[in-house]
Amino acid sequence: MAITKIHPIRRTLSKAVKYITNPKKTEEELYVSCFGCTRESLVSEFALTRSCADKESPVLAQHLIQSFAKDEVDATTAHSIGKELADRFTGGKHEYIIATHLDRGHIHNHIIFNHIDFIDHKCFHSDAAKLRELRSLNDEICEAHGLSVIKNPRGQGKSYYEWAMDKLGRSYKKQLRDNIDMLIPLVHSYGELLIKLQDLGYEIKTGKYDSFRANGQERFTRSKTLGPDYTKEAIIDRINHSKDAPVVTPVKKPYYIRVWKYDQNLGFIENTGNYLLFVQSAYAKQRMAIQDAKKIAATYNLLKEKGIDSVEKLSEVIKESKTALRDTRESVRDVEKKIANINDTIKYVEHVSQYQPIYKEYMKSGKSPAFYEAHRTEIMLYESAKKTLEQKGLRGDSVRLIQLKKELRDLEDRKLDMSIQLDNLQADYNDLLTAKKNVENIINETQDAAIGKSKQQRVCETKSVKK
Repeated sequence: MAITKIHPIRRTLSKAVKYITNPKKTEEELYVSCFGCTRESLVSEFALTRSCADKESPVLAQHLIQSFAKDEVDATTAHSIGKELADRFTGGKHEYIIATHLDRGHIHNHIIFNHIDFIDHKCFHSDAAKLRELRSLNDEICEAHGLSVIKNPRGQGKSYYEWAMDKLGRSYKKQLRDNIDMLIPLVHSYGELLIKLQDLGYEIKTGKYDSFRANGQERFTRSKTLGPDYTKEAIIDRINHSKDAPVVTPVKKPYYIRVWKYDQNLGFIENTGNYLLFVQSAYAKQRMAIQDAKKIAATYNLLKEKGIDSVEKLSEVIKESKTALRDTRESVRDVEKKIANINDTIKYVEHVSQYQPIYKEYMKSGKSPAFYEAHRTEIMLYESAKKTLEQKGLRGDSVRLIQLKKELRDLEDRKLDMSIQLDNLQADYNDLLTAKKNVENIINETQDAAIGKSKQQRVCETKSVKK
């Protein structure tokens, strides 16, 4: 499982790059890679791209951190996953550098990418939708590499990181919530609860918002950050209700048989004359049963539509759907890699075309040191771009640039079509998994009912024999 965080760099780009490429942390820079720039010219290339934007931004770059669970992945795989995440998240439009750190208890990647993209010269916007995209991509890539992922990272009052720590069992907030929940039925006042928490090792600061710190915790946790059920007022209210609460009798899950369709007006499930049986008539329980029945009805309709008439057939269709989904994902990744590579090449072709006149003047001057100092950035970028294109076996003229841009448009159109296909395949696969779960529930409930009936019959036979 990998967890991601991202924050802007506003002033110290060169220091940040120096930190993440520290040879002691990256096996002498063995696990350092760049895209759209070189290690030596990174700061200049980032600055040049930013200068092309319509308006100046105070943000220089974005710093993305991808952390893996301890002993879950090796350095080479982690670096490869980090590069795939950077390529796909930036869309091959932002220069970036990635460094994999091995000096901590867990391997983690540092990715610094330009705040301005070098294709459209637009700012990167770090909003909620972009963060969801980052987490989704991160989970998809990790899952493809056989790593565990966090499902449905949501929760009121929690950040993604806090939610992830909950799942790993390392969240101080979760531990505090659990301890408060455990103590509420055992105490008669808020003061008694604080004493019990102190007995558990918590350091407590009282005030407008009470704060708690467990053993080993660096900072205090304010109760208001735990959620609406853990403010001082809410806890007092819960304690008072806990004292007066009646004993609740568990309600059995409604029993239903194989489903055909749901009738909204009549409020029951029709199955060749047999109806859904409610254990109690309370509205809430009846509504819950109807909601369950709706799901089963949807499952039946899906199975009928796909011609699935057995559990074995369902498993076979799920396997085929999963294979189609995987193959399409790989095809999308291949197209994304080609798009990123073409964007990278276009950038260098443009650099060669843009700075070639200056470089020719530099050569005419006999490589004059004064001329070099006056045009250091342009000369350095030209030489870097020229060398990169030569390594790729490409030329840097305008004809090649036109060809590249046509290839790019074709690939982007292809990616759009494949993305729509991928969304449809993913939705279909999710529906099949839900159907499988519902079918298993029906089978289990039917088996449980048969076992219960058999036990009851044996008891009756035993009583009859005794008589």
